[in-house]
Amino acid sequence: MSTICRSALITVIAAGLLAIAATPTMAHGLDVQVTATCSCDYTITVTGHTIPNASAVVDYSFTVTSHGIDYPVSGKLYATADSDGVFVVTVPGNPLPTSCDDVVTFSQGNANLTFNGTTELGFAVNLPLPLSCSAEQPPGKMFEIGPSSMEGHLLIRPGDWVSGGYSFVFVNGNHPETTVTVSSTLTLPFRCGNGTTGQFVINLGSHDYVVPAGNKTWQPTGDANSVLSWAGSGLAPAGCGAGEVMDNSKGGIFDATVSQNPDTGSLLNWRFKYRDPNAKGKGNVNCLDLSDPRRNKADVCGASWSATVKDP
Repeated sequence: MSTICRSALITVIAAGLLAIAATPTMAHGLDVQVTATCSCDYTITVTGHTIPNASAVVDYSFTVTSHGIDYPVSGKLYATADSDGVFVVTVPGNPLPTSCDDVVTFSQGNANLTFNGTTELGFAVNLPLPLSCSAEQPPGKMFEIGPSSMEGHLLIRPGDWVSGGYSFVFVNGNHPETTVTVSSTLTLPFRCGNGTTGQFVINLGSHDYVVPAGNKTWQPTGDANSVLSWAGSGLAPAGCGAGEVMDNSKGGIFDATVSQNPDTGSLLNWRFKYRDPNAKGKGNVNCLDLSDPRRNKADVCGASWSATVKDP
């Protein structure tokens, strides 16, 4: 082979190797958008690009601030990429962790993407602008139960999962079929080690329950260990400062706004409950998380009911 041919061949091989080296690896992208309303809920939309047909998991977190208290919010979304590696998931109607009766701000958004067992960290979360919310209540009758201390004296740590729930029953069976709409919150007062006091709110969301005519059983369930008995949950804030324990000895307060459609004119009996498994030494368990087998244990999420109260 001539010197010229050998030189040409070497040049072609070198160019080919350079092209291979310059070929980029597949980019894994993730866009996370959060929108929120003064109805005290948020919608999250994730759009991503990964390996074609891969199973993807998006873990996200952000902070909601209301009345000077920072509430951590976290969640997990599951998706399957299409043949081009693209996935889009939107989940509306997620309750914000506070009562949304003041200015609500959002900060510290972060997300991770896991695909086929590999995790990429540090994606940004696009958060809403501050909400200026009033103390307006949804239509219906309002009532309060508590403070009730069914759980005893609790030492609540920042980041503890706190779950709240309720059940109701018609006082008499002379009612037609109706849909009962319940919007409610759980408030937990606390005292800090330095003597200051405060309280934080867990938004239990707004839920509709269709009750058959003449029904006189507890709705949505009378089983205190059923996941249906829990309406909402949230992470405890750092009300006394980062890493500081919040001393809750007064129990919890349940506030609800209730309406019936059609309005039957019939009264309801109510009771509520709450649970911080971590404060009970049972691990940090979300009692609404069906993927966690610990929530099925009665000593973990089987909280006691409050006294029964008739709505006004």
